Amino acid sequence: MPLDESVHTAADLHIDGILEMIGVDESHPLELLVPNDASRRWATSLQTSVMSAPLPPNAFLELKPGKSARDRIALPKETLILCESPALAIVRGARHLQQLVAREQMSRHVATLRLLEFADECCGYYARDPENPRTGDIHYDKPGTCTRFLAPKDLRLFLDEARNVDGLSLARLVSKYVIDGTGSPMETYVNHGLTLPPRLGGLSMREPLANEQLRVSDEVRKELKHRSIRPDLQWPELRMLAEYLGDKDHSAKKARIEDKDRMQDYAKAQFTAFQLMFDDVRSAAALGRTAQMLAREMMRRGVRGELYRVRRVLGDENFATRQATLIATLLPPVTHYE
Repeated sequence: MPLDESVHTAADLHIDGILEMIGVDESHPLELLVPNDASRRWATSLQTSVMSAPLPPNAFLELKPGKSARDRIALPKETLILCESPALAIVRGARHLQQLVAREQMSRHVATLRLLEFADECCGYYARDPENPRTGDIHYDKPGTCTRFLAPKDLRLFLDEARNVDGLSLARLVSKYVIDGTGSPMETYVNHGLTLPPRLGGLSMREPLANEQLRVSDEVRKELKHRSIRPDLQWPELRMLAEYLGDKDHSAKKARIEDKDRMQDYAKAQFTAFQLMFDDVRSAAALGRTAQMLAREMMRRGVRGELYRVRRVLGDENFATRQATLIATLLPPVTHYE
C-alpha cells in the first residue's frame, strides 16, 4: 500500500480494523518497512523504518482475509497487505538483539540462543504465545498435520541471497544450528543441550533426527503397532533414540498405554530407546548425567571415546558458565502433576 502525505492515522490507511484485531495501539505500534526516506510517513500507532538494502525474493507474505464473513475486513480495492516472511523476521529479530548487545543490555551468548529459539519455532511443529513465549499457551501440530513456517534449508538459502542487511551475521550463525522439525520447546532445549558446540553451552554430541519417521525395513514396519511412529530424537545409524515424556501430557492412562506401545515397537525394531522426563534434564547435573548415559551407549555402538570426550567438556569451568546460560535461556517452565 503506498503511503502519501495524507496519512495521519490508521484509519487513513483503512487498516484500523486489522490493527485492533492484532492489538496495535500507541503503546504497541506497528512497524512498517519502506524502501527509502522519501516513503517515510508518521501516523498514530504506526512507525516506519527504511530497509537498508534490497531483499531477496520471498521476503514478504501476503495476508488475505479469512473465508468466514466475521474474518473479513473491508479494504480498498487492489490493496495488498504484506508481512515479513519467517526468514526476514529472523533477520530483523537478529537486528534487534544485536542492538541490545551493543547497548550492553544482553550478552552475545543470550542473544544467539534467543534467536536460535525463535528460528527453531519457525522450523518446528509448535508455536508459542507471541505475547508471552516463555509461559503462555503453546499450539502443537496435530498428528498428520504440518503448519510449520519454514525449512532450515530455505532459511539458509534466503540468508545466502541477502546482502548488507542489518542482523545478517547473527542470523547466519544461528542458521547453522537450527533444528529441522523440533516438536516442542522442551525437545528444543534437550536437543541443543546435547548437540550445540561447547562455546554455546552444548556438549557437541551427534545431531539426531527430530520427529522423523522411524527408519526400519518394510517387513519390520508391518510388525509394529503404529503405522507411523516418529521419535523425538533419533540416531538411526546407531539404532538409538530418545523420547521426552512431559509430566502433564503423559500422566493419563491412555497416554501411558501409548508410551508402552511405542516402547514395544522400538524394541521390535531393535532400537535402544531412552525415556527422558523433566528430572533428567532440569539442571546442569541432570543434563550431564543424561548426556553421559547416551554417550556410554554410543560407545557401545562404535563411537570411539564419546563418554570421555563428554566428561572432559563437563569438567571445563568455562563450559559450566556457558551451560548455565543455555539452561537459564532455553529450559521451559514445567508444571508437575501429583
